Amino acid sequence: MLHNAINFQGLKKTFHTLRGPVQALRGLDLQVKPGEIFGYIGVNGAGKSTSIKVLLGLIRPSAGGAWVFGEPAGSLAARRKIGYLPEVANYHEFMSAAELLMMHARLAGVPRALQAERCREALELVGLSTRKHSRISEYSKGMKQRVGVAQALVSDPPLLILDELTSGLDPFAQRDLRDIMLRLKERNITVFFSSHHMNEVESICDRAAIIHRGALQACGTIPELTENRERVEMLWEAVEVSEPVSQISKEGEASVARHEAHSFLQLAMSRGYQLKRMSSKRTNLEDVFHDITRRVDREASACSPS
Repeated sequence: MLHNAINFQGLKKTFHTLRGPVQALRGLDLQVKPGEIFGYIGVNGAGKSTSIKVLLGLIRPSAGGAWVFGEPAGSLAARRKIGYLPEVANYHEFMSAAELLMMHARLAGVPRALQAERCREALELVGLSTRKHSRISEYSKGMKQRVGVAQALVSDPPLLILDELTSGLDPFAQRDLRDIMLRLKERNITVFFSSHHMNEVESICDRAAIIHRGALQACGTIPELTENRERVEMLWEAVEVSEPVSQISKEGEASVARHEAHSFLQLAMSRGYQLKRMSSKRTNLEDVFHDITRRVDREASACSPS
């Protein structure tokens, strides 16, 4: 039986704080297929880190479940299938990359006879073979991230979880790490990574998911997420405005989804705005992300007690 690389079913997590209960996950359902590069998108506090911690077995869910290749999250069998690089990774900078990887290979339980070969392969994959004996303190931030990927790979896991891999890196380092992810896909390694860089997700992911307020809001290929979401850009002049329209900026600009354009035109004109210019704009993933999260926030505000 072929299992999903990641499977969240009805995943809930409530944290109990001094201010009361906080729902971090509200019934998350999500499946990631083996061998795909999967982008995990959400604002800070959306539930990304909480769900990743559940996968790693660092916290337990309040309800629902999570599985890694069919194994319950947190079990020894599941942890052995995961390589993980956190957003902030600190290393013993007096060590060389070769020394660091040998240490992680031993910690991961790699058989002694395979440790040297696994370390060599991991360093070669991330392009650090020629610098393997240099101290990590001598590395750039991009090189340190590559070392982090190598340590996550040294146990030869089928699933790699990367948390904000390219955050704060220059464009060249970002491109290097994207190339590494594509090489991992060629080896049939599942790559699950969270990112705030929408263009990065668009460029390399087989599929992506948008998580907001602890629940899955959208999931699919990039074309599936962006199709039928064309936007209409408008420029308005305030002539005799009876009541402002919140979507129209002080400069008179507004951007709405195509299916909302007709009703928006009627609303703006009825309140005294005069249309000066209108054009269509192709929707990208960033537009979709903002549309979805704002809609969910509006709906949540409307349902909240005043």
